[in-house]
Amino acid sequence: MIKRFTPILVLAVVCWLVFLVNNLIWKGHFDQYGITPRQVRSLPGIICAPFLHASYEHLAANTLPLLILGAIICGRSRGEFVVVTGLGILATGGLTWLFARSACHIGASGLIFCYFGYLASLAYFNRTFGALCLSVVCILGYGGMIRGVLPTATPISWESHLAGLVVGTALAWLMAKLNRTPSGTKDLAPGSLR
Repeated sequence: MIKRFTPILVLAVVCWLVFLVNNLIWKGHFDQYGITPRQVRSLPGIICAPFLHASYEHLAANTLPLLILGAIICGRSRGEFVVVTGLGILATGGLTWLFARSACHIGASGLIFCYFGYLASLAYFNRTFGALCLSVVCILGYGGMIRGVLPTATPISWESHLAGLVVGTALAWLMAKLNRTPSGTKDLAPGSLR
């Protein structure tokens, strides 16, 4: 059973290991590898940024929602988790690189918002009772996160939050579309007409 959740556990452990190495050995030097929008030298930051955190508080605040929302997706399917995480990191980071204000954007919160957007919108795109229950639970548990997509004066990357939410919703739509059987072909015998 625990094997099913290995991918999200590994992801969280990597975030903590990077934080420890960055702060104990490199004195925060890795933080420069975050996303600096529209800077070509910053393109690798699209992949690195979710693993970098500015402080212990920053990482601690991201760890629990990352584990919970990621575990829900892992529980659905490890393959689904890999796709949502991989595309979530790339697309959220890409949108942040293209549209965010000029600053160094780091942290896993964009990916967390991607997970939330994905899970919260499943009911709309899948139209099943299970997806509805899952979406309602996620919205009730983490719906307050939506405030994080509003522009603030604080050093919070609301742009990566918004990008993650949009990407997660788009991924839910895409996955539902790919998993849907062609309408009208189910329950028909070969050669039957409707």
